[in-house]
Formats: sequence, structure tokens, C-alpha cells
Amino acid sequence: MQIGSSVTGIIDGKFDNGYLVTVRVESDQFKGVLYHIPQMLQLSQISNTSNVPPLRQKRSRLALQDPSRPNPNRSGYNVFFSEHYDGIKPSYYGEEKVINEKIGHLESNLTEAEKQMEVYQEEGMKDDERYRTEMLEYRSSHGSTP
Repeated sequence: MQIGSSVTGIIDGKFDNGYLVTVRVESDQFKGVLYHIPQMLQLSQISNTSNVPPLRQKRSRLALQDPSRPNPNRSGYNVFFSEHYDGIKPSYYGEEKVINEKIGHLESNLTEAEKQMEVYQEEGMKDDERYRTEMLEYRSSHGSTP
């Protein structure tokens, strides 16, 4: 048998990015895994990590300038996102765009009544109040610099 020769096989099972296979090569039978690295994961490994979006750079600059500055407030959607992210992440590991789309789809399928009565909106409002009080304390102790 030479490299590049054709073989026949059977797909025994499927998982997220691959297959469990049985392949027959001449008189031998082999069991194994065919795995496909997701394109998003390949691109993230190839791309340069210095291409950080400006918003992230701004946040990191603020954190470096003054670590005592309060964390920004979280919206109801941020609370909803963080709660569902941990449940979805294992199924779509390394596929952040797909995870974001799934969570966005979950949130958009809520009815208006569910969105208004959501505990997430209440938590977002509580966090907004926390942020305002912490910023008032921060500004009073550090001058009026935003």
C-alpha cells in the first residue's frame, strides 16, 4: 500500500467536528477518528493577536490607569448572555461566533412579556444602580475625572 492509495470504510459515529470510522486496507481493518479543525479555530490560530478591537484596548487602558475604577454596568442582555454562555460553550467549543448567534437567537425568541418580566432586566437595572453609586463614590474620592 502506498501513500495516496484509495481505501474503503464505514462511518461508525459522528461528533461535533469529526467521525469515528472503520477502514479496510487490503486484508487489515483499522478503527480510528477523522477530525476536522473548525475554520474559525484555524483562522484564529493563523491571525495576529495584535488586531484587538479599539473598544477592548480602551477598556484595558482604563483598567491599567486606575484599578479602583468601578466595573461598567451590565445590561439585561449581558446578564442573559452570561447565564446561557456556560451552558452552550461545551457544545460549540472554539466557535465564539456560533455561540453568540445561538444566544442571540434564544434572546430574540423571547416574547415581549417575557422580556419585560425577565429577571435579567431587573438584574441589569440593579447593576446599573450599583455602577452609578460606585462611580459617585469614585468621583468624590478621585476628583471629578470621569
